[in-house]
Parts: sequence; C-alpha cells; structure tokens
Amino acid sequence: MSRMTSSAASGLAAPSLTFGQNRRLRSHVEFVHAQRTGRRVVTPHFTLLVAAQPPGRGAAPSRMGLVVSGKVGSAVRRNRIKRVCRECFRTWPDFLPPGVDLVIIARAGAHELSLALVHEEWLAARAALHRRATDALTGPSARPGPHSG
Repeated sequence: MSRMTSSAASGLAAPSLTFGQNRRLRSHVEFVHAQRTGRRVVTPHFTLLVAAQPPGRGAAPSRMGLVVSGKVGSAVRRNRIKRVCRECFRTWPDFLPPGVDLVIIARAGAHELSLALVHEEWLAARAALHRRATDALTGPSARPGPHSG
C-alpha cells in the first residue's frame, strides 16, 4: 500500500528540498562574480554575500556557495560546518528569492554551531539579506569595486 503525503493527496506540489547542482555555486567564476557584486551581511559566525545571478539564467532558484578557510579549524571542523550550512539552506527553500546567489564565508567559532543555531543566526539576518537581495536584483549589475574611481 502506498503512502501519500497530505500535499500529494490534495494535488499540491511540495517544495523541493533537494540540493542539486542547480542550487550550488560551483565554478571559480561564479564565486568571483558573487564576491565582486555581492552585498554583505555580517553575523557573529558568518559573512553572507548576496548577489544577483549572472544574466541569462532567468528566474533560477537561489544558489549557495561556501568558503571555509583553515582559520575555522581542522578539516573535520571545516567539513562539519559545510554540512550544517548545506542542510540549513536545503531545508529552507524560500530563504532567498529566486535569481539570487549567496556566498557564505564561515568565521571562527562557526564549527561549534548546531543546525538549530545556524538557522537561528540566519533567521536573525534574514530581513537584511532580503533587503540586500532586492537591491542586488533591482540595482545596477555592476557596482564600483574598491579600486575604481
């Protein structure tokens, strides 16, 4: 006997909780674009950069990339925080609007956070992230860098 969820039984499509290649920043060029054009939000354990996706992607789902340097700790600690951040982003499909890239830079102490604490910290920064995302999506595609003008 097959089990159906209430949303499947009612004919509604449940949001996808996958974290496939279309939800990840994968190439160096994608990271550089997000870091150069992104707007910054700082939390106690993360620096979050929000940028509009490059033109030509349409209304693609929001994507995430992680930067975790050796300053965070050993490989075990770095990999743990990456897993926790991916899981938080994966299970929160409407965290950012479509067409936005998010680069998460882990800071010292991030490896000590649980999934619930990461979610709580990102929730506290969500309003600022949405403002930055709106600015990125509606503003000019290239903003002056630190060495221009």
